[in-house]
Amino acid sequence: MLVKDGMVLAVEAFEGTNAAIKRGGRLGGKGAVLVKGAREGHDMRFDSPVVGLKTLKVMKKAGVSALAFQAQRLMLLDREEVIAFANRHGIAIVGFATDLPPAPTRP
Repeated sequence: MLVKDGMVLAVEAFEGTNAAIKRGGRLGGKGAVLVKGAREGHDMRFDSPVVGLKTLKVMKKAGVSALAFQAQRLMLLDREEVIAFANRHGIAIVGFATDLPPAPTRP
């Protein structure tokens, strides 16, 4: 989901994260925040929240300034590269705790 100033700009659908970022970025411009997570009961075997370097590159191009994600419920690919890219381009990355258990990695 992409939000800015308390308003939802885009909700990720079948199109995927990067398309939602582009769509929300067109509506909200600079300063939007990408929020990634998984609802309670979400079946992580078939649809896992994932962020990688490509996601951050799309965020930069769309003017998205931050990534907020549920701790222990997101796969972060290429962690070192993602963090380095975010630092170089002023993109904040924040994990937040919820009362949901860690995402199951096995059925």
